[in-house]
Amino acid sequence: MTNTALLTHLSPARRNAAFYVLLLGALMPSLNLFVVTIALPAIRDGLGATQSQTGLIISAYASAFAVCLITGGRLGDLFGRRIIYLIGMAGFTWASFLCGVALDANWLVAGRILQGISASMMVPPVLAAVRTLFSAPEVPWALNIYGTGVGVAVAGGQLLGGVLVASNMMGLGWRSAFLFNLPLGVCAFTAAYYLVPEGGGRDKPRLDLGGVVLLSAALASFVVPLSLGREQHWASSLLAWLASSPVLLAAFFWFERWLTRRGGMPILDTALLRVESFRRGLLVAFLFFFTTPFYLFFSLYLQAGRGESPLAAGLAVLPYGVANFIGPMMAARAPSSWRRYLFGAGMALEVLGYIWVALCAASATGGTILFLGLFVGGFGQGVAIPEMVSAVLGEVPHEHTGLAAGIMNSTLQIGAAISVASIGSLFFVVLGDGRAASDYGHALGVAMAAQVVALSGSMLLGLRRKPG
Repeated sequence: MTNTALLTHLSPARRNAAFYVLLLGALMPSLNLFVVTIALPAIRDGLGATQSQTGLIISAYASAFAVCLITGGRLGDLFGRRIIYLIGMAGFTWASFLCGVALDANWLVAGRILQGISASMMVPPVLAAVRTLFSAPEVPWALNIYGTGVGVAVAGGQLLGGVLVASNMMGLGWRSAFLFNLPLGVCAFTAAYYLVPEGGGRDKPRLDLGGVVLLSAALASFVVPLSLGREQHWASSLLAWLASSPVLLAAFFWFERWLTRRGGMPILDTALLRVESFRRGLLVAFLFFFTTPFYLFFSLYLQAGRGESPLAAGLAVLPYGVANFIGPMMAARAPSSWRRYLFGAGMALEVLGYIWVALCAASATGGTILFLGLFVGGFGQGVAIPEMVSAVLGEVPHEHTGLAAGIMNSTLQIGAAISVASIGSLFFVVLGDGRAASDYGHALGVAMAAQVVALSGSMLLGLRRKPG
């Protein structure tokens, strides 16, 4: 069905219903990430996971999602977005079941990789649906609903994770953090089958499987050695694997340029890299998502260090999520003359909030003071997010914005995977064999200091863009 046909032959109610079904699929991966983050200490104890396996439960998922995201979008263009969404939803639901019945940590990591691959097929259709289901005047409304949904996933995921683990429904414990996806997935699959019209399938992109393999290998050769290094005493084989990462990355860029010259469709369009603001914006985005380890290690600090329950940990981080939700809405109401200052102001608040929380952790300070630090950091991130997107996409030619957005989302997820591996390694090195609250507080403070450096770099790079 053409875009015009979708707008003409589908009632507004049907189009809205289809969009909400797709939106559920797009938000499930983010919601699951935050639920699992809160459940991670219980997962670690329940499966006897090592420190490296604990980090890989998050970073393996983010890596698989990042590498396959653009390919997932192109599969929708090639075969139809509805069928690819259904395959992704079925895969994500099945992978959630495998994670929920995992017998050891390696099994769980493998299930998380399958979850990430499946998620990469669920997210692109919702953004494509904004263009195919809605007319131009309706697009801002749809994007606002999408942004609100992301905010709800951030704000509610940690709390939901705490509730699921603490309630211990049917004795499932941490396994409910994955198994709750089953009824959601079945309902979303059924609704999508009947409500979502087919879109895509007209363009005939060629899949860049060589690029996917090389980028996957480059990312794995960085993430896995960093995750395993400390426990394996930095064995020579791990160091050799780590050293291969820049070589594989260089091979990826060479292959992408070669594929472009041959008229192929690379996952990274090298022509876009000639747009200076896009190149710089990708680095801004990459460093921006170095926030991801905060969720993981703040949860470990609260539960393993201070002995808080999963529910208490979910409630403790809620100020950050709520402020992250409020920030974009308040920024949208700011006068247009302030827009050029929002990114810098938001990032400055986020950095201040992270320093604040790091000092609270290192000094074992909680209560209202910690609450305010979390709120400031989350609010700053929320204000900066829309401007970060503008920094990446602002000067990209209109006909390439879809591909550029896919590359940006992949870059964000790569930043998440690499930051969890690298800052996670730092966290556990500083923690050592310590088990006291002060040991976890010191390790969290050092890890957040590293995040502050990355976020400050993102802020300074973002401020270099042209004023507008």
